Amino acid sequence: MKNSDIRRQGRESLRGNYLVSLGNFFIITIIGFILQSFYSPEFGNSVADYTSNSPLLTFIFSLIASFIVALLTMGLHWGFLDIQDGERMTVGHLFLPYKHNPLKVVAYTFRKQLLITLWSLLFIIPGIIKTYAWAMADYIYYDEPALQNQEILAKSDAMMQGNKWRLFRLEFYYALIYLLPVLFWMAGLLYFGLTVPENSEQWMGIGFIWIFAGMFVVLGLTLLLAIFVEPRRNSARAAFYTHL
Repeated sequence: MKNSDIRRQGRESLRGNYLVSLGNFFIITIIGFILQSFYSPEFGNSVADYTSNSPLLTFIFSLIASFIVALLTMGLHWGFLDIQDGERMTVGHLFLPYKHNPLKVVAYTFRKQLLITLWSLLFIIPGIIKTYAWAMADYIYYDEPALQNQEILAKSDAMMQGNKWRLFRLEFYYALIYLLPVLFWMAGLLYFGLTVPENSEQWMGIGFIWIFAGMFVVLGLTLLLAIFVEPRRNSARAAFYTHL
């Protein structure tokens, strides 16, 4: 299969599951926001005020929150894998990791993220390589839960031999869509730079408005594009796994 075929398979599997997948993304975002409010002082609640005075408590709360979100995200990935087989995605997919040996899932998540972080400390490129080497690990975990965590990572590494660049190209297609608002904003800046008369305060004012207002417009358009792109990108990655 070509990458275009894999993207098509991902889109087809989303039929009847698109709104649920968006809902699951929204649930993860809301839960992450609520958890962050417990240790971020800018939220101004009593718990955040208490934990902000203790770096240790802040670290513990942030660690717990990251694992909760990581397990929900893993369940989301499992949902995208199930729809490749014609199953329906449900909200319950998010909580599957909590039902099947959650301590092992936490250990797996910690191991993978720690190793990626350590590889990234060597320079950013090794971290990116390892991220793509273990890109299939969540799906392998779901298909073969009896494997040890190191075996899951090793199997993903072996599966991605010769396929990292292909997966990068598959997902770069979606990354290009996110660049559209940025390119539009930069084109506007270039236009003002080339057409503004010298010493024109009026045009300079418009230029400054474009700079700052354009940033908010770009952010808003990016969020809207995420609603369109992220379900397709995640479904295409799951389809990539089933193809391999």
